Amino acid sequence: MRPLTRKRTKLSEGERARALAFLLVGVCSAGVGFIAVHHLDRAAMFDGLSFYQIWIIIASGLGGMIALFLSGDRMGQSGSLGVMRGVAGAIWVTFIGALIGGTLGLPLYGTMFGPFIVVVTLMGAPILAILWAFNLLGVHFLLAMYQRERDSIFTPARMNISDHPESLRMRLQGRFT
Repeated sequence: MRPLTRKRTKLSEGERARALAFLLVGVCSAGVGFIAVHHLDRAAMFDGLSFYQIWIIIASGLGGMIALFLSGDRMGQSGSLGVMRGVAGAIWVTFIGALIGGTLGLPLYGTMFGPFIVVVTLMGAPILAILWAFNLLGVHFLLAMYQRERDSIFTPARMNISDHPESLRMRLQGRFT
């Protein structure tokens, strides 16, 4: 069954890794949003969530995914410079995601208090901060798989195929003799 689903999606391994990275950030951001809603209204767990609280959770997930998209190439690079850029990208995704999620949830006040609520939530639950950090580490590795695949397309060995009909050697063959 698994090979059939791989053929239908027609996504490469790197593209699937990138999609999984976005899914992980979205789900985990929504989870942090749920915990933030729970910290702000403890009765929400037993009384049920209102439509506004559900929107806050959805906005948190959307904010995280948009922030990951806006992070560009900060995440997924290799080498020591890539590690530093990955840390900067993790901070970017955390705070810009909170800013976007807060803005979607409550346009003026949410923009100010979104990052503050995320910091308070992560400081109030250190295990959640550790899980969030490991989530972003996994996202970094997934995006590194995507980046390696994208870089392998443009290797010099593939770009200098001497037998290709459009290569300089084939076009000039026999003209200078």
